[in-house]
Amino acid sequence: MAIHQPDLLPYSGFWFKMATSDVFVVAVHDQFQKHGYQRRVTMREAWCSHRLVGKPSLVPIDDVEVAEGWQQHLCDVIRGRYTGARHWRDRGGELLERISACTGTTLDEVNLSMIRAVRDLLGIGTELVVTAPPRQAGIDRLIEQVATVGGTEYVSGAGGAAYLGADADERFADHGITLRWSAHVPASPDSIVTVLMDHDDPMDVVRRTA
Repeated sequence: MAIHQPDLLPYSGFWFKMATSDVFVVAVHDQFQKHGYQRRVTMREAWCSHRLVGKPSLVPIDDVEVAEGWQQHLCDVIRGRYTGARHWRDRGGELLERISACTGTTLDEVNLSMIRAVRDLLGIGTELVVTAPPRQAGIDRLIEQVATVGGTEYVSGAGGAAYLGADADERFADHGITLRWSAHVPASPDSIVTVLMDHDDPMDVVRRTA
């Protein structure tokens, strides 16, 4: 299984973790990060951001409200940056239709709605799960969530090494869980939208490893 916050149309590494897991936990209860990827992502190496209500700080992601009209805002940005892309004509219209049909008012609802839409567009069948608010913190928080869904192996992004610690493998193993590091090699740090619009086989990019 894998765990990740509900980011805005995230880059290919997010989808690699989803595609190589049986269960994908969406961590909607994590703290909102003002400069994180829950509210923004790069498209064509320039930021695309949600317009939020107020100035949320130090609150869970599911307490953050997205301004009305977010579907049209995102569609306008995508159309402006990808109209000339290799696969715009055969995929662009469907992607915009799917985003336009998405619903939600809070940041977790909005992003999760689009994550489901793109998951289906990519043909990924992994189950998405939202667990109850975790009681633990740090690495214990991850172990708690893995155990909650009966996971036996946890897939962590390469960046996880920076905060999980040198003893992470042993701490997971103490709970009967194998820790596996993602070997994904992204074609770009851009949104999955870039992969969909530029590459003949998006899933080949998503599954790419070293």
